Amino acid sequence: MLRRFGMVAAAAVVLLSVTACQEDLPPAPAGSEGYWVTAPETDEQRWEVLRKVQAIDPCALVPRTELARIGTVNWVDVRMPSWCEARMGPTEHGKGTALSWTLSVAPNGIQRSERGRTTKIGAVTVGTVSDLDSNPDLQGKLVERNCTASASFPSTAAVMIFVTTPLGTEPCPVADAVLPTILAQLDKEPRHSTSPDTPRTVLLGRDPCAVANELGVTPAVADQRDWKCSFPYRGDTIEVRYTYDKERLIAQGEPIFTINGHPGYGDPSSDEFHSYNAVVGPPLPSSKPASSMGPKLPVVSVFGRDEAAVEEVLRRATALFPAA
Repeated sequence: MLRRFGMVAAAAVVLLSVTACQEDLPPAPAGSEGYWVTAPETDEQRWEVLRKVQAIDPCALVPRTELARIGTVNWVDVRMPSWCEARMGPTEHGKGTALSWTLSVAPNGIQRSERGRTTKIGAVTVGTVSDLDSNPDLQGKLVERNCTASASFPSTAAVMIFVTTPLGTEPCPVADAVLPTILAQLDKEPRHSTSPDTPRTVLLGRDPCAVANELGVTPAVADQRDWKCSFPYRGDTIEVRYTYDKERLIAQGEPIFTINGHPGYGDPSSDEFHSYNAVVGPPLPSSKPASSMGPKLPVVSVFGRDEAAVEEVLRRATALFPAA
């Protein structure tokens, strides 16, 4: 199986043709041509889209120079391998602007709210909805404003943008302002660590479906999303996820195993659905204020109903990472 897809964004390479006797054509809008607006027709092409999405640095899609147009940049941080977040302006609750964005794969596109706004940028379908669009009854009850925007590409790549702004402001113009930058940057396919705010971690460049291959299982590309891999195993449906998570949410109790110096943790409180996790690398550096939940760690998570199968898959997946 392959990798990461789950919410995704994109744009397209603009090809301009000129002849000796012809004036230059005006530039086409981002998202009007190129790789990201070409629909995959084969499983091999679908795997390729997934790999390309996994290889892109999300924080590089909105550079700090663009964020500074919104307000003074306080910090930029990687929330997950496919998800970046930033804080601009005053740091007091309810006063600054919070912006986050993700790149994923959405084979069926992103469902848009009937109460929101749908537009097109070239071949890219954009959906935008604010808190008051989705629920007008919230008028006068909010403590801050929120907006969600999505961009769905024919390639099945997708981008989600989440904005929070103070009361008395409109949040959706922030999403509208950064989306063209995201589309243009996506055309460049920036690799991980292009942004100075994206640390290199042991997860980057690795395939969450690698363990399925180790187990002799061939995952179906239609079931894959960005940094997750789903596949059948021992009569169960297993999901392997490469992610970042807070230390205190993962390292609970004593490890059930240690492989290559990487501790694995079980989930004894669950009766039906099990979630096992292994820490496979050191904490991520971050410019974000410290959390009481501890630093973010690179984590392999395995989910399923068969507890023995979940633990076996986690052990096999953990063994694929180099010794600590």
